[in-house]
Amino acid sequence: MNKPLISVVTVWLTITIILFSMPVVQSQEFDFELLEQKVQSFAVIINMKLEVSFGIHTAEQSERYLGTIVNRDGMVIFNGTSLTSNAGLPAFSGFTVKTNPTYIEVSTLDGKTYEAEYIGVERFTGIGFIQIKGGSDQFTPVEFKGDQEFRTGDWLSLFMLLPEFINPPLAADVGMISTLIESPEHFPLTVGFNSLQTTAVLFNGDLQPVGVLGALMDPSMANTDPSGLLESFGQFGIPLLGVITAERLQRMIADPPRQGVVDRGWLGISLQALTRDMVEYWGLDLSGGIIVNEIMSESPAEKAGLAVGDIISQINGQQIEVDKEEKLPVFQRLMAELGPGAAVELTVIRRSETRIDTLSLLATLEAAPMAAADADEYECKSLEFNVRNMVFADYMANNLEAETFNGVVVSKLKMGGPANVGGLRIGDIIQRIGDSEISSVEEAELIMTEIETAQPAEVIFFIWRQNQTLFVNVKTNW
Repeated sequence: MNKPLISVVTVWLTITIILFSMPVVQSQEFDFELLEQKVQSFAVIINMKLEVSFGIHTAEQSERYLGTIVNRDGMVIFNGTSLTSNAGLPAFSGFTVKTNPTYIEVSTLDGKTYEAEYIGVERFTGIGFIQIKGGSDQFTPVEFKGDQEFRTGDWLSLFMLLPEFINPPLAADVGMISTLIESPEHFPLTVGFNSLQTTAVLFNGDLQPVGVLGALMDPSMANTDPSGLLESFGQFGIPLLGVITAERLQRMIADPPRQGVVDRGWLGISLQALTRDMVEYWGLDLSGGIIVNEIMSESPAEKAGLAVGDIISQINGQQIEVDKEEKLPVFQRLMAELGPGAAVELTVIRRSETRIDTLSLLATLEAAPMAAADADEYECKSLEFNVRNMVFADYMANNLEAETFNGVVVSKLKMGGPANVGGLRIGDIIQRIGDSEISSVEEAELIMTEIETAQPAEVIFFIWRQNQTLFVNVKTNW
């Protein structure tokens, strides 16, 4: 009676052993010695000193990354997620989380050392860019293979950076394509790798670099403030990792993101998802869409002829599959990635009491409004506070008119400093300093320079805080 059971168990154990031994067998097909030689030519180690500021708190920290040279002039990519700003913080809170590199050193694996300067971080992938100050030196870049056809079961390899106390500095790892995700974006998903290896170059079985390791973006977790990043998601908080393809990387390398430069497209609407209930109620033959709730003045949407209540069903002939609020960032990301100057054809459903019309409207996207983290800032060292220029989100959140309301936003305070003790708060909008009206950080700097020369016993700030005006008297200590 026990023989059939033993047979089943034996077969199960045999299958299990075969499955678990497959990675070992497959990984032996990679010529890791040759692969390491390739990596040595374009891999670098980045040592970076960072200043992290959040409101009244500032800290310094050091980070170490594995970088990849991507052009002959010495541009390098790395995992830049730690340099992203304002994660999850609305601009109107006044808080800006800023992580600024104060020093960057790049070391090649043959021992050469260079200083480098920070360029920026791509907001949807978290890939950071720096530029080596190499003078006339020419570098050997990675050459990504485009048009790679990924299939479930394909094996990939990479090299990762080991802790500083370990020599040699790099170690190999293998993984494979587990599935090809189509929604919310095309993404070859992998297993076998971990998030510490993010932005490491991925090689196929022919030892060709086909992309870098990245994380799938969850549109339902997106921060819709233009300064925010989409968050990676996965079951039980484990990020879903996969291939950021060569084609996508080549576009970024050709036009890398630059700190303080707005490169995101903007249509200028507030929006709502076209849910299935709405589709049924209105009797529409749609699987999703975007309902226009509000149109910003002088925006691309207004110029294109969009109206409140319109339903955008297609973009450039492609159906919009947004049928719940959680999917709205899919549309927002599409607009952002198309970029300023992109012409988009919008198929619009316009309803009235008697009829439903289908319109085709052409809109030219403009640069997205500047985010709080990108706004110009002035540091007043004598009173120990920082202010930044107002941005679009400040006006929207406070229901203020940009044409008639001027000021600068308190973005940073030193704990126990004169401004902090005197009563200024993060998020206060300073409209006047003394008798002088303030509309920009340049004006704030000019007035504070005059005050520092005069050295009065106190400085009076006229501010806007939580929909009311206040006077704040800051005692000086020259």
